[in-house]
Amino acid sequence: MVKRLIIPCLASVMIACGNNTENTKSEIPSPEKTKTELKEKKTSGIGIITDDAKNVEILEQMVYPANSPVAKWGKLKVAPNDKGVRCLCDEKGNPVQLKGMSSHGLQWAGVAQITEENIKALRWDWNCSVFRLVFYVDEEGGYAHNQTHRTRHLENVVKWCGENGMYVLVDWHVHKPGNPEAKQYRKHPMNGIDLAGDFFAYCSRRFQNQKHVLYELCNEPNPSSGATTWPNHIKPYCEDMLKIIRENDKDVVCICGTPNWSQDAHVVIGNEPQDENGNVYDNLMYSYHFYAASHYDGVDPNSPYQGHDYMKPMREGDSTAHMPCILATLPIFVTEFGTTDASGWSNFRPDLTDKWMKILDGGNLGNQKVSWCNWSFSAEGGESAALKWNEGNIRQCDRNKILTESGKYIFKKLHEK
Repeated sequence: MVKRLIIPCLASVMIACGNNTENTKSEIPSPEKTKTELKEKKTSGIGIITDDAKNVEILEQMVYPANSPVAKWGKLKVAPNDKGVRCLCDEKGNPVQLKGMSSHGLQWAGVAQITEENIKALRWDWNCSVFRLVFYVDEEGGYAHNQTHRTRHLENVVKWCGENGMYVLVDWHVHKPGNPEAKQYRKHPMNGIDLAGDFFAYCSRRFQNQKHVLYELCNEPNPSSGATTWPNHIKPYCEDMLKIIRENDKDVVCICGTPNWSQDAHVVIGNEPQDENGNVYDNLMYSYHFYAASHYDGVDPNSPYQGHDYMKPMREGDSTAHMPCILATLPIFVTEFGTTDASGWSNFRPDLTDKWMKILDGGNLGNQKVSWCNWSFSAEGGESAALKWNEGNIRQCDRNKILTESGKYIFKKLHEK
């Protein structure tokens, strides 16, 4: 199995987002506050959840613009399609396919592009129906080290996406360390807070009335810092987060990361997260990630990664590996993919991406239409980035001026029926 390569980034000073929303009890507490005011919860594996998260003001439901995806589809859910395969559906149970972009890390180049005007452009010019908002945690300047990720970026982008009737996928970006149960995420050395639990407690309470918010519980669990398995680490973590979220929002769609950089979705089959009564959670999906020049059908003689077929298990299953068709068995959301090799830096391959698009558009045994977010709406990270370096404002979209070759390809895909 080809390992998902890490996309390097520059930790430089970026252009700040404008039009910040007013702070509403959303500061991440300091170590001093933690010592004097916080009490650790003793239930399950969940650690300290702050009063700021548990008591944050609940927003009133937004009104979505006519003819927007959210106005048309409402609050999404997971339900069976005509073949009985669970998939993403509108509030009436009709299958839907979301298509959109992912931000880069908000502390890096990604933040320069995440402005109110650009979110509006993604909906009305690019035709995105979803935007993935990425929260790296322990990398320099990430969520654990910068309180403005919640008070500014989260609040702003959820608001801007709602105002334009576009779904927002809020992503807890497990990256390095790759174990979602690592202390950096669950009991942070700075203050002892269960950062993941606190984050999702805040989000699920704050946005419980919003129809356009979805959650990705952990991005790309991986063995970069030691063994990270589904039964021992990822599933228990997801069950903790789902317990927290369901206390505030009983039916919001949540997406669980899967092992090996979200490439081993098959290990979930028959062992899905369960509630305290032993029931598999409703409205739950699983992530799958690919980078087309590295993760493809294995027959391209021009690729150094030939020999392993990543497409077959998704499209039809692999009897030699005793693997059923994943897209006929599990509800899948491709929360991140690239048109390049797994580094993100090189080897733009629209031909191999086209093969994946056919599978995601329903070309699989389950006839499951799979939603996707492209990496990334940024000018950083190599050829997988959709944007060239520009002034930070992309509306109206002059494709020849501001889009990379990958960006032009994705822009076109977003407008296809």
